[in-house]
Amino acid sequence: MNYQYIAVDLSRQQILLVANSMAALNRLILSTEGQHIIKRQAVWLYRIDRQTLSQVQQRMAEIGTPFGQLVRPEK
Repeated sequence: MNYQYIAVDLSRQQILLVANSMAALNRLILSTEGQHIIKRQAVWLYRIDRQTLSQVQQRMAEIGTPFGQLVRPEK
């Protein structure tokens, strides 16, 4: 499987950052641009299949459904 790593806002409404590895996601979070995007709030971090992420992003754009309602992360 081909995974991507994402940072989602604390209320799981929107995807804030996307990267190809956890290291890259961490660099994005710590960057000036990343801090501006996440507004220094806590975020949820997930690993998600690239194809699933594409489908979720498309669905979010089409009908405006929040990330948390489309995806139920495994525990």
